[in-house]
Amino acid sequence: MRSVRSTVAALIGGLFVFSGAFDLSHRLVEEPSEEGDNCVAQDGSSGTCTLPNKCPWFVQNVIHVKRVSYDDVPKCGFTRDDVLVCCPKGDESSRIGSNGNQPHRKAGQACRNFPWGISYIAQHIIEGVEAEDGEVPFIAALGYSTSETGRKYAWGCGSSWIAKKFLLTAAHCVRVNQRPIIARMGTLNLEADNDPHAQDSALKKFYPHPAYTSKSKYHDIALIELVTPFTYDQNVNTICLHMDSQDMVPSHVLKASGWGLTDTDKSRSDILLRVDLNTKPLDMCAQEYRAQVGDASGKLSSGVIKEQYCAIGKRHASGKRGDSCIGDSGGPLYYSDSQADRFFLVGITSFGLGCGESASIYTRVASYLDWIEPIVWPDDASLQS
Repeated sequence: MRSVRSTVAALIGGLFVFSGAFDLSHRLVEEPSEEGDNCVAQDGSSGTCTLPNKCPWFVQNVIHVKRVSYDDVPKCGFTRDDVLVCCPKGDESSRIGSNGNQPHRKAGQACRNFPWGISYIAQHIIEGVEAEDGEVPFIAALGYSTSETGRKYAWGCGSSWIAKKFLLTAAHCVRVNQRPIIARMGTLNLEADNDPHAQDSALKKFYPHPAYTSKSKYHDIALIELVTPFTYDQNVNTICLHMDSQDMVPSHVLKASGWGLTDTDKSRSDILLRVDLNTKPLDMCAQEYRAQVGDASGKLSSGVIKEQYCAIGKRHASGKRGDSCIGDSGGPLYYSDSQADRFFLVGITSFGLGCGESASIYTRVASYLDWIEPIVWPDDASLQS
């Protein structure tokens, strides 16, 4: 087995650039092959040795969905400048789907019809930074009635605009005895009532998931139908639904945004904030929660389940980790895909053990597509934005 050292290996026309020397000897699945030779793919099936940019499976699973780490892809050879990968054979592997290889889903069709691209590639909410105009164009704040002097609304939960007439949020944000009355988009500062970019819409109907109960933390997802759709502009746009039910690789950066608690003194920010997070594998997350709290509250009787998603931030100089807090309930866990020119919603902020202390739990959006689609996109006409 030979060792290859290269100063620069450019893959996918510059999408992946590996600087510095590296050793491929421990990653080759067999003696170095040539392009077109047979090989054994990552899932054990037969494959063809090819350049990464010629392998639809690689483009979909490593670049777009980021379900598979580059390091885990079998390398079968090399050219003068490029590493060859083992690309699975077959119709399924050769078809590039839309964000989860499910191009037939209504969520995917609607995503392709959205009349926008990414206005800014968003990179919160402890140890976070203030967002900029248009950086999180799909987030909507939910306003509740209040008797507090000088305020029109009490801003509580967040939500995401996923279709012309619908927001997606957490079920615990729309409890029967405490439902929001308005949604606001397009502004970073919720208390700036004269912001010309702000758009408000009254709320028409609520669809909490039928399996949700306030006695547990499961199925914490709800749809809200708008009275009047928002108007698309540079600060207000929809977000696509991530359709892959598997965890993303831990190294891939996810983001959370909201106006929630900014420190453990429970102060709230009126300015939209954001934070970078990484996926915490579900099994590790489940072990952590079991070790820290068990099921003292009785609200996680089955532990952390596959319909939930875990994410955690890096530890900062203050000793805290970047994280989304309880005040950001219903807000988005998402990522930006510059190739698809879209934002994708992975999860809905549900709960955590505390602000910035451990992984937060999100409702995994992909697990609820069969429930979401018939409500949001009941017919072909509804797929148009």
